Amino acid sequence: MRGHPAASTHPGLSRRALLSLGALAPLAAASCSGPLGSAASEVSVWDLFSGADGENMRGMIAEVQESIDGLTVRPTTLSWGNPYYTKLAMASSSQAPPDTAIMHVSRMPGYAPGGLLTPYDPALLAEVGIRQEDFTPALWESCTYDGELFALPLDTHPFIAFFDQAIAEEAGVLASDGTVEIGSPEQMQEVGAKLAEVTGAQGIAFGYLLDTAQAWRLFWGLFHQTGGEAQIEVGKKAALDIDAAASVISAVNSWMDGTVMPDNLDYGGALASFGSGRTGMILSGEWELGGFREAVENLDAMPMPTMFGTPANYADAHTYVLPAQRGTSPEHTRSVYEFLAAMLQQGGQWGTAGHIPAYLPAQDTAEYRDLLPQNHYAAAAETVVFDPPVWFTGAGTDFQNRMSQQLIEGFRGTIEPARCAEALVDVLDGFLSSPDPTA
Repeated sequence: MRGHPAASTHPGLSRRALLSLGALAPLAAASCSGPLGSAASEVSVWDLFSGADGENMRGMIAEVQESIDGLTVRPTTLSWGNPYYTKLAMASSSQAPPDTAIMHVSRMPGYAPGGLLTPYDPALLAEVGIRQEDFTPALWESCTYDGELFALPLDTHPFIAFFDQAIAEEAGVLASDGTVEIGSPEQMQEVGAKLAEVTGAQGIAFGYLLDTAQAWRLFWGLFHQTGGEAQIEVGKKAALDIDAAASVISAVNSWMDGTVMPDNLDYGGALASFGSGRTGMILSGEWELGGFREAVENLDAMPMPTMFGTPANYADAHTYVLPAQRGTSPEHTRSVYEFLAAMLQQGGQWGTAGHIPAYLPAQDTAEYRDLLPQNHYAAAAETVVFDPPVWFTGAGTDFQNRMSQQLIEGFRGTIEPARCAEALVDVLDGFLSSPDPTA
């Protein structure tokens, strides 16, 4: 997952809508080939992993391929964000998609309703050793639509707090268990001020300016800590607990005093600030672990501090989906399921990059238990909060971008917190009143 993806104005398209593109279908058909005409044991898979994640994924695929007699895996990596999801939708609409593909769980509600995905067969999943009880309830529920499982989760990647243990210890904020105790917005302010005394600059980094997702990620997780309610359902007017939302916006604004937290950081600036020791803590996604590990000698991490009463962490998840196929044999379908089950069982290896394995038995392996600081924030997976499950939300969408732009103004204090919260409702109503392309 990347920090500031390009926004998409069409996060979900039905097969009918995509078939109207006509001329694009040959491109989709040429870009991949389905199971027809291929051996039952050859499985094609698309993903969006580059860099270290890509290398890790290829290594896992190689191990799985060796472990299953006769299996051949044909992986294809495409660009992150809207290009990836557009190509996947085009391929599914032409009925010439890969056998399986990576999809953020936040994007699934924009694809399942339009017939672009095939639901999983629970009986066949059980035969290859995948059971609902091997996943957290919140994650499993996020993978279902209309009572059926449309996504098989590989991981959870939450928005957490990284910190420099040496700076925290010198500041006197490191607890005996190695964590930094933060139980309220006011305590966050105190910790940030003490960290700033050590760094000589600011205490906490948060990169959000000019970003299409960071402000939303921080807000949506903290909003759920308040216990505030939200109604975001197609066909209804949006409703949001304005007081609860305003309390979060006000708290973030209070931290941005130039000492506790600078108010002028973009995504890259925040990474550089923390990596160089100009700040002692950063609020960011666990997907930045690799870069921080190289830059920060005494790196540690923890779930997002519970500052508003109820533990909650914003998160997304990489999942495997089954694009709609023109036709396939039962033997080939079983090969796909066996491949996916084996990949989930490789979760300990996947966790080396920072992601929390979705398959709970993988978290209990020696391989994963020995990973630090991964195990210090693994509990975040138990209190995850995902995007609202409607067609226009999810990773890389215009929804996250539009909500973030409103929140940026509230965080900076250019508009009052309550007015900012009301503006969020206006944005939501605009999306909810738009035609649903998945219908």
